[in-house]
Amino acid sequence: MKYGICEKCRKESWVESHHILPKSTFGENDEKIDLCPNCHTDYHQKLGSENLKNPDMVFHFYFFDRWLYGLLSIILLILALYFVS
Repeated sequence: MKYGICEKCRKESWVESHHILPKSTFGENDEKIDLCPNCHTDYHQKLGSENLKNPDMVFHFYFFDRWLYGLLSIILLILALYFVS
């Protein structure tokens, strides 16, 4: 990230260089645009998760599963220690 001007909304903020065409669909390309976080999120929502290499939904489910299994492990450990003593 760098500080600059978003090429979509023209606001001055932190921007990130982003591929205009999805790499998952069109392969590696050099066409990039600087987008602020809001425009970047908007771009991905309009594009749809089926066109993304790593859809946000899959990413969040992965971390939710890790969190859930960790919580269940802690609960089982507490129950095991409670019933052993």
